Amino acid sequence: MIFRTSSEQDVLVGEAAQAARKKVKDVLAEILSEVSLECGAETWSFISILMRDEWIGDYPEVKRYHKSRKVIEVRVQIPIYEFKEAGSAQQVELMLDAVYRSVDMMAQIKSLKLSNGDAQVLRESVEKARVLLRAA
Repeated sequence: MIFRTSSEQDVLVGEAAQAARKKVKDVLAEILSEVSLECGAETWSFISILMRDEWIGDYPEVKRYHKSRKVIEVRVQIPIYEFKEAGSAQQVELMLDAVYRSVDMMAQIKSLKLSNGDAQVLRESVEKARVLLRAA
């Protein structure tokens, strides 16, 4: 499985969000490179959303499956002020929490047909990344 990341972020978080997202992406991409899901999805596109309270309504959480491209797209909100005040290790944790939560969101996509086994593999991959990033 291919793991891709992107973000919709306010300038308040600056390069910190990019740094945290890159750390998570690098580790998860490696872990997921050997994963094959029963549901047939081949790419997990995770988009983090870090926006001020007054703008967050314009950036809703999204979960969809692009069946023809076999891409799961999940856009997840992360509390911007908590993120901004956190140290770099905690920012990575917040990013991982959002990635983990995106698996629960995927399970709600009817067209994806994500099995419990697939969801468990993805959750375990996120937790493995968490362990590796804490040790780094």
